[in-house]
Amino acid sequence: MPEVYVHVVKGRTFEQKKALVQDITTAVMKHMNAPADAVVVSIIETEADSKAKGGVMFSERGR
Repeated sequence: MPEVYVHVVKGRTFEQKKALVQDITTAVMKHMNAPADAVVVSIIETEADSKAKGGVMFSERGR
């Protein structure tokens, strides 16, 4: 059972997340020869004030 974790800053719509999950599932099916019902995708959302890149908080830099 392939399992994929995606880490993002909060703020995406349900439709955006749904489309991403569908695309990831399709890619895993194609490249790992797995049926759709075996593919698990988890989106882990983090607040912008709890994530940083290059030492700068996402809440201070925008996206």
